[in-house]
Amino acid sequence: MKKILKKLMLITICMSIFMSLTGCYKAVKPDKDPNKLVQDVKRTNQIKKEKDLIDGQVYVRNNIVTATMVFKDDISEKEAKELVNKYVEALKKEYKGIKINVQAVQKNKNIANIIVKN
Repeated sequence: MKKILKKLMLITICMSIFMSLTGCYKAVKPDKDPNKLVQDVKRTNQIKKEKDLIDGQVYVRNNIVTATMVFKDDISEKEAKELVNKYVEALKKEYKGIKINVQAVQKNKNIANIIVKN
């Protein structure tokens, strides 16, 4: 009986961690003032944790979502574009009906500037 309870508890904990990391994300709503910049703190923190990035952030202003990413110099352009596309797809799902602009920089050069009219 104790073994079953331990397994059940372990499964519950694993599921909780998985759900908290994947499916429980809610997009930030733009401010009523069109000139006010609102940062998507959760998504910004997620981008900053990417091992291939030096820095990055996501913010919303005037019904436009803008994501910026600064890649490390040793990352290939192919890998960088794959990561950019990953975030473009994620933002398209979260911010339906809002224009999305994702910009990426590496070695002081713009390597991606994707605009999606969602």
